[in-house]
Amino acid sequence: MRAFVFAAAFLTCGAMAQAETIRPDTSFFTGVYERVGRSGAEVPALIDDLVRITPVDGTWALDVFPCATVADQDAPIRLNPLDFGEVPNILEGQAGPSGLWCQYFTDHSNYPILTCQSEMGARFTLWPITDERLTVCMMAAGQSRP
Repeated sequence: MRAFVFAAAFLTCGAMAQAETIRPDTSFFTGVYERVGRSGAEVPALIDDLVRITPVDGTWALDVFPCATVADQDAPIRLNPLDFGEVPNILEGQAGPSGLWCQYFTDHSNYPILTCQSEMGARFTLWPITDERLTVCMMAAGQSRP
C-alpha cells in the first residue's frame, strides 16, 4: 500500500513539474486583444472591446487592463495558473467580486487565444490584434507598441 501511495505522490509531483515546463513564458501573451462575448448580466449584453495583457515581473501571472488604463494602475484582472497538474493551460483570476477562468490555446499562426468564463456568467474570447488598433490602445495607456 505504501508503494502505491509513494508512486501516486511521485507521479503527481512529476505532473506539476511538467506543467511548469510546458507553460509558455508570460511574454508570449503580451499585447492587445479584442474581447468578444457576452456579459453575465441578467439580460446579457454584447462585449466587444480591446484589452491589454502584460506579464507580471517576478512570477508567472498576467495582468489584464482595459485599453484606456495607464500602465502604472492596478490591473482589474490578474490571471494566475490554476494547478490542475496535467492541465497547464488554465488560468484563474478575479473579475470584480466574481471568479474568472480562462483556458489558452494557440491559433494556426501561433498567436495565443484565451477563452474565458466568469462565475457571474460572462463568457468571452480574447484574440490578439496586430492592426492600427494596437497602436491606438498602447498610446492611450501611455506605452509604446510592443
